[in-house]
Amino acid sequence: MDAQERDRLAGEVDALAAGLEEARGRHAAGLDPEPSLAPRFAARSEAAHRRTVDALRAAGEEALAARVAALRAERAAAGHEEAWRAAEAAARGRGPDGEAPLAALELAALRERDRGRRLALARAAAEALEPAAAHREAACEAAARARAEVGHAPDWRVVVEGDQLLAASDDAWRDVLAYRARTALEPLPAGDLARADLLHLLALGRWDGLFRAGMLPVALKLTLEPLGLDGRARVDAADRPAQWPGVHVHGARISFRPRGGAGDWQDLVEGMGRALGAAAAPPHRRDPALGAALGWLLGSLLLEPRWLADRAGVERRQAADVVRDLALRRLLALRARAAALRVATEVERGLSGARWREAYVEAMEAATGARWEGVRAARDADAAAHAAALRGADAGERLRRDLRERLDEDWWRNPRAAPLLAGLLAAGALPPEPGDTAPAPGDAARALVARLEGKPA
Repeated sequence: MDAQERDRLAGEVDALAAGLEEARGRHAAGLDPEPSLAPRFAARSEAAHRRTVDALRAAGEEALAARVAALRAERAAAGHEEAWRAAEAAARGRGPDGEAPLAALELAALRERDRGRRLALARAAAEALEPAAAHREAACEAAARARAEVGHAPDWRVVVEGDQLLAASDDAWRDVLAYRARTALEPLPAGDLARADLLHLLALGRWDGLFRAGMLPVALKLTLEPLGLDGRARVDAADRPAQWPGVHVHGARISFRPRGGAGDWQDLVEGMGRALGAAAAPPHRRDPALGAALGWLLGSLLLEPRWLADRAGVERRQAADVVRDLALRRLLALRARAAALRVATEVERGLSGARWREAYVEAMEAATGARWEGVRAARDADAAAHAAALRGADAGERLRRDLRERLDEDWWRNPRAAPLLAGLLAAGALPPEPGDTAPAPGDAARALVARLEGKPA
């Protein structure tokens, strides 16, 4: 294979990946309830074919071969993916106020103060997910078989790193969660904390007056512009009825449907970092960990009292409690990913059906202290995304520390930060770690534990 043929294949991969990102992004944004994916694969079949994987490996093009292999797995699952996306777009459940769309049920449960109503809304959402769950599970299993056919083996090292993250943060998570539940949940669940309770608790409603929706775009612009990062990614915040709640990143595009409060600020700032990482390189050369690292770096600004004072008007007397709550919310995301990664990796080895759901419920309860619905297992089964997020978080934490050492604690105010970040984006990948040995995993979790304990991080 000569350089011209290699470049041609890379262009095919980029075109297919960009088309899939557009279709999935339009679906998440509520613009297309039934996206058509299979025809996109058929139009560029060479970019998702096993023979292409073999030819690239024979030519020593391992990175591009891995990208084609990933697209091959997505192609095997395309029909099932179309089915679950259509089913979720039409999903409705009967909550305490009657029948409602899935998105409306999930948004309402997050902010519902009455526990009985909150759990009823969560049950309705879980029931609404059931018709799509079988298609999601079939998609995951088809993709796992396709990955096995092209010789892809699960990366157990990152699974073990996730286990180490859970062990290192167990005590802090449980102690602070128990305290926050006692002070914020009424009535206090007697040993049966549900996922809906946990998400309601970490919606951080008590800080809504600080993190106002109208100020979020202003804070984002004032943060990104001095860093030379403004205008590189696009945010769709139209708040359509069919738009998925929260932040969903597809390439350099972000679909954002507000849930309200501090969580929106944290998620959108972090999502912007992931989108910036995707915008830095064409799909065939993207380093998923770069976006996750940039997301972690920018998201860490919400744990900085100076940034909170400048952008959200958080007073010094409030700062410690705000930082602790946001750190707890961020630690939930890490712990949930670590637990879901282990289960998703077992799916690659053949775990399926009822055993899959049972393993997911057990793993998530062990990691979070709350009961999760088994119907959500296939929604949480992207092992590659979990692995990139966990490793990217550690890399982002090391990047944050490096910037603090070079530019001082308020590194984002320093004019020298912009060229440093520009160099990182120009490279399109994280720099190699200095030294001969890989850094110990868990830097991100340890930094959050320090925040929870009121120590400098």
